[in-house]
Amino acid sequence: TQIEQPILELKNVKFSYTDEPKPLLNIKELVLNHGDKVGIIGDNGSGKSTIVKIILGLKTPTGTVNLFGSKALWGNHYSQLGYIGDPSLSPGYTGLPTGISVREMLNTFERICNIEEKDFADLKKALDFDSYLDNDIKFLSNGQRKRLMIYLALAKRPQLIIADEATDGLDKSRQFVIDQIEKIYQEYKPSILWISHQHDEVARLTDTIYELSDGELNSVTKNRFSCNVSTHPQTYLCGNRHNLTSKGWLELTARIYTNPDISSFEIKGERTQGEDK
Repeated sequence: TQIEQPILELKNVKFSYTDEPKPLLNIKELVLNHGDKVGIIGDNGSGKSTIVKIILGLKTPTGTVNLFGSKALWGNHYSQLGYIGDPSLSPGYTGLPTGISVREMLNTFERICNIEEKDFADLKKALDFDSYLDNDIKFLSNGQRKRLMIYLALAKRPQLIIADEATDGLDKSRQFVIDQIEKIYQEYKPSILWISHQHDEVARLTDTIYELSDGELNSVTKNRFSCNVSTHPQTYLCGNRHNLTSKGWLELTARIYTNPDISSFEIKGERTQGEDK
């Protein structure tokens, strides 16, 4: 029986931007197999985005970094990778193309990936492409570029989704994007690496959660909550959370209480503690 290679594998990875003896990152192991949903939470400046740059081959650490079974290298074409993050980064390229309109980009992409117009019509509508379809990509705002990245990453049905603060800058479309990722996972179960400072978002979209602190990935083993949230009217806050940390619980409830659109809400679940059962 052939042993299946991990989709993503980091082992004994150390990296620093300076010559200081303590590295910025010291990751003993991070492995994603097919269908795994892994989240990384951490404060701004903790090194989360550097992990992504290492995976994409933009930064070269010591240790092992394998993507789809071979060494991760910038310039490789990873057709089964969907990346959502810094719009200036794109695996194998220097960023989103310029000199063409959003409409031309979408038409070309959909022909290459054999995507029917009806397949992701709801996603395109939620991302509000109609308002800037004829704009050159180089003139798009950061939020517009992020929405374009989301569509390109999800519509090709990748084996691995890497998201780095993927919903930052989204407003009304945030709920739809999160719902779409949950739907996509139910359909064909891609591996997901979801990196964010938003604890409740990570708890909703992933099963295994690590906290990046002092350069190391630590399993979340403190008090945790598993719950289902419903609001009236429905908002992006609705949905299940697994292994929600205490900080994430406070973050979630603060968003509910400070949202003027919510007239009522219900939270059902249980509090857990220690290792996963």
